[in-house]
Amino acid sequence: MWSTISSTVGKLQNIKLEKELEPMHTGKAKGWLGEYHWVSIAVTEENKYSDLESEPSEWCKQKFGPSGSRWFYKVGKFYFKSEQDMTMFILRWS
Repeated sequence: MWSTISSTVGKLQNIKLEKELEPMHTGKAKGWLGEYHWVSIAVTEENKYSDLESEPSEWCKQKFGPSGSRWFYKVGKFYFKSEQDMTMFILRWS
């Protein structure tokens, strides 16, 4: 017998989905050092009054080194030279 979505979801325990007030966006931008891939962090009920830069910036410093040509933060967006770096960031912060 095929299970329905409601029966499958009903079996999941302790999973909380946050409603995104402002979803994560991505795009491309050209700068002095070439093309960058950018991402903005999703805004949810739980983080809407939080500093959305500090914790992700610290994570980027640990993973990619100091802010500079490989990655940087500017006006609500994180910019990455490598699409793979942006993907890792999305997987961590989405």
